[in-house]
Amino acid sequence: MLPNKRATGYRLLAVSFFWIVPLLVQAAPEPFGRQDFSRITFSGHCHQQQWSRTPDNTLSLALSATPDGPCSVELFFNDVLDVTKRSALTFETRATVDQQPIAVGISENEEDAARISQYLAPRDWQSDGLRLAHIQDGWSPTKLARLSFSVFPPAQGNKPAILFVRNIRFVPGPFASRGEAVSSKPAAPPSPASEEPIIVQMDEPAVVRVTPVPTDNHRLSRLVTRFYPIHITRSAAMALSAGAVWVTGAFWILSRRRRLPLPHLSPLYEMNCRTWKSQRDTEGVLHIGGFNKITLADLKAIKTDGFSSIWFMGIWEIGAKVRHISRRYGNDYAGSPFAISDYRVSEELGTEEDFLQLIDRAHAAGLKVILDFVPNHMGLDSVWLNDHPEYFIHQTLSTEEAQLPDSDLECRYPGYFVYRTPFYPQGNTRAPRTIMVAYGKDPYFYPWIDTAQLDYAQPSLRRRMIDVLSQWAKVADGVRCDMAMLVLREQIKVHRHPEMNWDTFNRLMPEEFWTEAIRRVKRINPSFVFIAETYWSMEGHLQHLGFDYTYNKPLYEAMCHTFHSGHAEGLLNFLRVLGTDFLKKGVHFLENHDEERAMNILGEDRQRAAATMLSTLPGIALIHQGQMEGKRERLPVQRVVPLHQEAVNTKLQSFYSRLLEVTSLPVFRNGRLHVLYSNNPAFVTYTRTNDEMQALVVINSSNRYQKGSVFLNPGLKLKTGAPYKLYDLFYELKTLDVRRHPSIQPSYCYPAAALINQGLYVELNAHDAHIFLFEPRTSYKAKEKFHQLLRGLNQEWPLPRVARRLLGPALIRSTDQALHEATSPENR
Repeated sequence: MLPNKRATGYRLLAVSFFWIVPLLVQAAPEPFGRQDFSRITFSGHCHQQQWSRTPDNTLSLALSATPDGPCSVELFFNDVLDVTKRSALTFETRATVDQQPIAVGISENEEDAARISQYLAPRDWQSDGLRLAHIQDGWSPTKLARLSFSVFPPAQGNKPAILFVRNIRFVPGPFASRGEAVSSKPAAPPSPASEEPIIVQMDEPAVVRVTPVPTDNHRLSRLVTRFYPIHITRSAAMALSAGAVWVTGAFWILSRRRRLPLPHLSPLYEMNCRTWKSQRDTEGVLHIGGFNKITLADLKAIKTDGFSSIWFMGIWEIGAKVRHISRRYGNDYAGSPFAISDYRVSEELGTEEDFLQLIDRAHAAGLKVILDFVPNHMGLDSVWLNDHPEYFIHQTLSTEEAQLPDSDLECRYPGYFVYRTPFYPQGNTRAPRTIMVAYGKDPYFYPWIDTAQLDYAQPSLRRRMIDVLSQWAKVADGVRCDMAMLVLREQIKVHRHPEMNWDTFNRLMPEEFWTEAIRRVKRINPSFVFIAETYWSMEGHLQHLGFDYTYNKPLYEAMCHTFHSGHAEGLLNFLRVLGTDFLKKGVHFLENHDEERAMNILGEDRQRAAATMLSTLPGIALIHQGQMEGKRERLPVQRVVPLHQEAVNTKLQSFYSRLLEVTSLPVFRNGRLHVLYSNNPAFVTYTRTNDEMQALVVINSSNRYQKGSVFLNPGLKLKTGAPYKLYDLFYELKTLDVRRHPSIQPSYCYPAAALINQGLYVELNAHDAHIFLFEPRTSYKAKEKFHQLLRGLNQEWPLPRVARRLLGPALIRSTDQALHEATSPENR
């Protein structure tokens, strides 16, 4: 290895090379890729029509016209582009027939007719530039929503001409001026030796710029462009400016710190905003607490309990019809907070300003804020059904069917409800119409009759949902996405559009919604967190699509089974399969608003053991409102006030608070997980380790007293020749009766050799646990040498019995008897 100074010098030389070369060049704009367009449609008399991705993942088009007429392709941008500072659109074209006429069209809105340029004659992979301000006289576009290319039948012969278009991009620099001469004749092919661009002008002022292919005189340009998608800058002033920018950027990049990781969210507190401090008076009138009742003191108390983040559940507006439907099932029901009318905060909880102040209070208390996002459906009285009925899965009715009673229509279309929308799209206009809208549903369960199913095959809906996420990404820290797997492409195609062929569906929805949404939202807020509620073993797939965290329902089921059966082998094997990298992206829970209360499923003692495991695993530990207090009544999401007033279980609440405190160490946040083996199948055993700390977790999953040895390799890295002191973080969480036992101590000391060779001997009461921190003791070496000397003397000249009893374990090797007997506190 090179000395430090020489190595640093070589690094600086390498870095300077890649920083100095760009001083002479100017970066070209990136060409458009398939992801930049919501849909691509072909129309007209097309003999061939195809779009594809080039090796650099940009878009390439191929189309040809039959003798009957032109063939066109329209590209709809995801977002309307601002082109006020972009004077020209460039693209590369090639045609199989010389002088093949083509035309380019642009429109500022999707509904507007396109403005078409004059005919252009493409060269062999030359770069054509279309001046936007000169498409038509007196018209200068300021935005761009749709782009089209049209190819016409060849002038001679019946053989179709194929047109290829690639590297479509915007160029901000100026092209030709309007004062130049106009020629209606097609331009002659450019001379290979020509260095100046050839300007081809049409009868109307549409300008084409053809860049000649570099000759041998441009070796430097070709050498540079082989490594950088750029062209040479000829202005000295521009070179100096670029140099200043690059030097400044070099110092900034070399001095900047590593990118900060995602905000730490564990443990996460789920708060139902509709139930917080809500109550009914003696006359049965409901009084909602609202945003202003969640005070700074409340949030600080949650932070003091050890929480890092809070999930404000049930904040969105609910329509009157949803509330009415919910009262069929309970007189005190107030509608589901997941059948929302619109993504604005509920008026009964407060104004948007009240909610923004609540977020500020949470941030002031040191809590990250998570909001709900419901992608699969809206309430059946959503305002979107009036404004944009095309957002929903629906069936249109004929004039005769529209006259039938609603009951007859609902029998004819099961799973749908009747809706009369005033703004159904009909061409470029909107008109009243009666439609059948599908209820929202999970494909494997009955519909949710207070919801309307959204249609993600509609690009406009996907844009609207991304806009909602982008808006709240500016004020909150993340979203919990309800039933995230229901809007995957396969689910939408199979269960929402079974009649549609895959080619058509792929054109409507070319990529997963989550991939596009997460990518675009994180451009606005890179630390914004996406949490997916998911089932069907889709956790890994959604993480691959970009989700930061996913629900871990299989772990919840495995934990419940383990702490009921008292056998941990299946749970430990499950943890081994998942591993640290998967678990750290999981949201682990013992209950939430969808699951039964932990007190009903596990009881108090089992819950203590399960919560210990929950708070020491990688990932997010989710604690539901009322879980720490030992509540047993599970509130349906439609109910605001509990039917019963339950006393707080102060012992369990104190246990949770202390547990979250002792497990807030960095080793439990970012440490690696290693599942260990034990000779007792009731023990749940694993380690959490990082560079600074090593922790061992041992939990008795059974309801009986258990003892056994835990084998610490390869989970712990212990150094032979030094003893380790084990501090039990769980000691203060044990019951008073257990702590009074003489063998139970807050810390223990064991020789490293014994721990490595024999493991750690453990005795635990029912559902008890240890959380050991390992700390090496440096004074062991001299002490062990002294003990070895005494043992050698005793072998040659045996000491009297009284002396042997006084010296105790100094005369006994750790391998001569059980480790617990040799190192118990009474013998030290």
